[in-house]
Amino acid sequence: MEGNDRLVGAVGGIVQALHDVVREYDVKEHELRQVLGFLTELGTAGEWPLMADVLGVSVAVDGNTYPREGQETASNVEGPFWRSDAPLVEAPVALCGPDEPGEALLFSGRVVSAGDQRPLAGALLDVWQTSQAGWYDHQDPSQPEWNLRRRFRADAEGRYEFRTVVPSPYEIPKSGPVGRFLAAVGRHPWRPAHLHVKLTHEGFRPLTTMLYFEGDPWLHDDTISSVKPELTVALTKHDRPEETASQGLDRPFFTSGYDFALRPAAAGG
Repeated sequence: MEGNDRLVGAVGGIVQALHDVVREYDVKEHELRQVLGFLTELGTAGEWPLMADVLGVSVAVDGNTYPREGQETASNVEGPFWRSDAPLVEAPVALCGPDEPGEALLFSGRVVSAGDQRPLAGALLDVWQTSQAGWYDHQDPSQPEWNLRRRFRADAEGRYEFRTVVPSPYEIPKSGPVGRFLAAVGRHPWRPAHLHVKLTHEGFRPLTTMLYFEGDPWLHDDTISSVKPELTVALTKHDRPEETASQGLDRPFFTSGYDFALRPAAAGG
């Protein structure tokens, strides 16, 4: 918070909203004690960030922090599963080994400057995702260390390409208090399949975002309400023998892509 007046105003708004709910729903003392116990359990379980996600607060704050003011790519929440210092690799880039379960995906695009579309040579991309089973590497002991996580740079024309597998929808952690909360209010814990991406380039505002896939069953019902239409991409299937052979594969594969536009730091970021 910046400034005492702003803090006082925000707290006043929260308190007023709480009083309104207490009056409208005739909240009793034993119910208040239940709520306080639940809030205490959230902290003990370390699930306050997850609660902020499912309430849509994380997405709203991200929108305030990184407003889209031009042609730059829309931001999105980082989520709790990013890991710093993922392996930095050279082309050809693969997020996983050739025996990774799932449908092969070749993903490509460009990184450019918003507005003039100038290619950003050497832009650094940090990409992470779940496995076909819906787990990140550090959640699943069966996965190799740093599986489906890589950092790599765009080429001299701002182009990038990497090979991976199509990620799957997954459920957020539901064994703790947030899971009980969702069940109590009749909400599901599912997130649509997505790729996480962080991009950096000197002189430009860093970008953290997510990309989603058309046709996903949870695309319009994400439990953290983070899907943005402009961050949704199509999957194209390739199953002709000559296509699969050209990629060194013996099975069908998918292609997709996205062009990222970064806002110059001097433009207000």
